[in-house]
Amino acid sequence: MSDRPFQQGQPFYRSGRNAALFEPRIELVRKQLLSLLSVVDLERDGEVVTVDGFRLKNLRDWVVPSSGDPLEVFGYAGSRCNVDCVFCYHKGDPPTLALGHDCRPTVQTGQEMETRLKYYSSMSRSALFPSLGNTGEVLAHQDILDILAALRQKTERPFRITTNGRLLTASMVRALSELKPVYLYLSLHSASAVRRKELLNDGKARVAIDALPLIREAQIPYAAVIVPWPTRGRGVLRLKDAPTSTMVDDLGETILYADAYDPHLIEVHLPGYSRYFSNEKLFDREETWSAIVDCVGRLREQARAPIVVMPSMYEENLHEKRANLPKIIGLIKNSPAANAGLAHGDLIMAVEGSVVSSRPQARDLLSLVARSGREKATLEARRGAEALTFELALNHHGYPYDPAVTAHLGIIMMGTGLRPSALESLKQLIEERKARRILFLTSTLMKPGFQQALRESLLFAAPDLSIELAVPRNNFFGGNIIMGDLLVVEDFVACVEEYLAAGNPRPELVVIPSSPFNLGRFKRDLTGRVYLDVERQLGIPVALLDCETIFD
Repeated sequence: MSDRPFQQGQPFYRSGRNAALFEPRIELVRKQLLSLLSVVDLERDGEVVTVDGFRLKNLRDWVVPSSGDPLEVFGYAGSRCNVDCVFCYHKGDPPTLALGHDCRPTVQTGQEMETRLKYYSSMSRSALFPSLGNTGEVLAHQDILDILAALRQKTERPFRITTNGRLLTASMVRALSELKPVYLYLSLHSASAVRRKELLNDGKARVAIDALPLIREAQIPYAAVIVPWPTRGRGVLRLKDAPTSTMVDDLGETILYADAYDPHLIEVHLPGYSRYFSNEKLFDREETWSAIVDCVGRLREQARAPIVVMPSMYEENLHEKRANLPKIIGLIKNSPAANAGLAHGDLIMAVEGSVVSSRPQARDLLSLVARSGREKATLEARRGAEALTFELALNHHGYPYDPAVTAHLGIIMMGTGLRPSALESLKQLIEERKARRILFLTSTLMKPGFQQALRESLLFAAPDLSIELAVPRNNFFGGNIIMGDLLVVEDFVACVEEYLAAGNPRPELVVIPSSPFNLGRFKRDLTGRVYLDVERQLGIPVALLDCETIFD
C-alpha cells in the first residue's frame, strides 16, 4: 500500500500551468506519461478511461534536502482565506501566471500535511519535495493546532506564522503560546476598526486589533504588518479625490498603536497594483511612496519598535547619500544591542575588531557573534562625528527580543544590501564567458546601488571592457509595479530589443540577476519560462548572476 499525501480519489499531480514548476523528476514522469498517452488509450473493462493525473508510490524516494523550516509542513494549511483584502495581490494576478492560487478542500490539505509531517526531519534537514504551497490563512484550517502540536514533537525550530489576525482570540493566542517558539506576522493594516473593515472586508475587525495586548501578555514575538492604501469603502480613492494625508494619518495612528504593545518589528509595505488589478492609474506612486517614507522617518523618532519600509531600497534611494551603509534604523526593545546603548542613526564601523564597510558584512558578522555562544561582544559605531565603543552582553535580553528568531542581536538595518563579493562574481562570470561588451539588466530600485558599486570598483578598469546598465519595464504585470523580482522573460527580451533599436552596440553577454528566475531547478520565471528563453529569442548569450550569494 503506497503512501498518499492527498485525499483518496484525488490525484496527487495534475497537469496544467503549475506542472513544469515541480521537481525535475516529476516533470520527467509527466513528459513520459504524456508521450505514452499520445499514442495509446488506457482502458478499463473495454472502455476508454480519461487520465487527468497520477500518484507517486514510494514517497521515501521523493524526500529531498530542505531548510528544515516547519513551514514546509504547516504552510499547506493556507489554501483558503477568511478575509477579502482590497489590495490582495491575487486580484492583480495575470491569467498566465504560473503561481496560481490553489483553493483545495480542507480534508485534502489536512491529509497532505499529515503525510509531509511523516517525512519531515528538522535534524537531518530533509522533507518531501516542495510544491508551490499556499498563501491563505493557515490559522483558519480546522486541523492547524493538531498539526502544529505534532510538529512541535519533531522540532524546536520557531513556527513563523503569517496571519490576518481575524482568529487571534484569547483562546487561540493561549494555544499558540503553548507551542513556543512561535513568531507571528500579523497583517494589522489599520488600528481603526472602520478602516480595517473597509480594507479587509473583515466583519470582526476588532479581534485583530484587540489581539495585540493578548500577544504581548503571552510574550509571543510578532511583526505588525501595514499596507497603507487609499480607499473609500470598498472602492479605491484616487489621490486627486482625497489628500494623501488621510492615508498617512491612519498609518501614523496604526504605527503608534502597534508600538504601544511591544512588537518585535513594524513592517510598512509600499502599495502597488498590476494592470490586471486596474487599467486606470489609481494613485501616483512617487507621491504616495514618498509620503509614506517621510511619515515613517518622523515616527522612528517616537516609536520604540523598529519600523522598516519594504521595499527598503526605495527609502534608501530617496533619502540616503550613499547606498549599502550599515546604518541602524531601529533596535528591538530589550535586545543586547538596545541594552548596550546603541541608537537609531548609529553607523556600525566594526564588530569584534573586524572593520565593516557594508550592510551585508555587518549582518554576517553580527550573525556569527549571535551564534558563537559567547557572553560578550564589542561593537564600534559612529554617532555623528563621535566614535563610540559598545560592549554587548549577549545573554542580557528580554521580550520581545528572542534569539531564536533574531539573527543580528536586535539591530535592524535598511534591509537588502549588495555584498562586496557581488562584483567579484560578476567579474568571474565575464571572464568565463570571455565577453567584453556586457549589458547588465537591473531594476529601478537596484540600479543606483549597483552603479555606485561599479563606479567605485577597480575590477573593471580594463579599457576594452564595457558594462552598460539597462532597466526593463514590468510590462507583464504593468500598473505601478517596478520590482525586479517580478520581471519575466518577455520583459527582459523587450528591454534588450529597445536597447538595440536605440542604436547601441550589440552586447556579447547579457547578465541578469537570478532572483526573477527562482522557480524550480530549471530557473523559471513567474510564467514558467526558463531564463534561456531570453537567449533563444535574442540570439545573444545570457548568464544569471546568483542573487543568493551576492545579495543579503
